[in-house]
Amino acid sequence: MKKKNLLLGLLLLFGVSMTNVIANTTLDINGVVLQGQEKEYAKIDTSDVPVDVLRSISAKYSGYSLDEAYLSDDVEYKVVLTKEKTKITAIYKATGEFVKEA
Repeated sequence: MKKKNLLLGLLLLFGVSMTNVIANTTLDINGVVLQGQEKEYAKIDTSDVPVDVLRSISAKYSGYSLDEAYLSDDVEYKVVLTKEKTKITAIYKATGEFVKEA
């Protein structure tokens, strides 16, 4: 019985660890597996953020000021917004489509 429980425990542990590996795995355009790579953003001037993104920010985050802006290679904008003591980082596509809060 102990061997059976040990085997079940090991299989469960293996399954959980494989789920984590799969969740953090992506493929590049050549089909090469990339482990948990995060998107890189380069800092840009806030005046370089497209009007569509600014409109979307204004609609979603009324009263927030745009403090910092970053651009990724695939043209997503990461913006740092503040309102009083609250700081938010949000991601937008160039079209102004909200992606997520980071």
